[in-house]
Amino acid sequence: MKTKLIALIVYFLIVSVQLVEAKPKALLRLNLEKGDTYQMTLTSDNNIDQQMMGQQMKILQKMEMVSSYKVLDKLADNSYVIEYSFVKMKMDMDVNGQKVTIDSESTGEDVVSKTIKDVTSLKLKFTMNSMGKIQTVEGIDEYKQRIGNNPQLVQALTMLSDENNFKSNFEQYFGFYPENEIEPGSKWDYSIKMPAMMNMDMLMHFNVTDIQKDLVVLDTNSDINMDSPMEQNGMKIQLKMTGTQSGTMKIDRKSGLAGTSDLNQKFDMNMKMKNPQSGEDMEIPMQMNAVTKISTVKI
Repeated sequence: MKTKLIALIVYFLIVSVQLVEAKPKALLRLNLEKGDTYQMTLTSDNNIDQQMMGQQMKILQKMEMVSSYKVLDKLADNSYVIEYSFVKMKMDMDVNGQKVTIDSESTGEDVVSKTIKDVTSLKLKFTMNSMGKIQTVEGIDEYKQRIGNNPQLVQALTMLSDENNFKSNFEQYFGFYPENEIEPGSKWDYSIKMPAMMNMDMLMHFNVTDIQKDLVVLDTNSDINMDSPMEQNGMKIQLKMTGTQSGTMKIDRKSGLAGTSDLNQKFDMNMKMKNPQSGEDMEIPMQMNAVTKISTVKI
């Protein structure tokens, strides 16, 4: 009798330990429904310190961008046809005390703000699979025509300047899912090249810190590098940048979308060029610190 009792106790102890040690698992995939509409809001606070010809320049920039995604169809292979529209953008910039505001909802006479407001009437369609990879894009040419002749708009809305820029920009929000199931402690990397940011290379590291009933919580750290030529007002410039991005992402388990992302970015940049007056080589070092928050909600 004692032997059976001991065996029973041992059995329950083993089961209890297994239950305690069992880790929840999740498979990150997009799981959207036809007719669903989501709204993504991105806010960013940037602080830039720049040295140019012995003079220090401080640039403070606050930006809010809102985009809409409507699921037009769910295909047999679990891909999605999505209608994208750019809802609004506001940017406040302070350069050594000189302030500039661009606002798509402004009723003033600012040409750039008016053009951005005009862009909000456009829509494009793209097809994206359940891993967050964009397969086709339709309608980008209309955006290119509206913004292509304005350098300020091209810089502000680079992700809408051509198809490759659109794909790379949005796959950083949707396309980083790992191939296999994950559990707390799982880690993986995802690399992406971003033509919209002058072929910037970003290596993203993910670590699963928690899996809850409705959420997967990720710590993310990224290494960012760029070494690229550019031309501005006829001046040839070599821009080099290194930086890091760190923060937390909370993935909605039902839809597979990142509900919230809180990110901190630090960049060291250096621009090399010829002095347009003397012809001598000159460098412009810059440091940038940014805080970016992204939220996606179903509406």
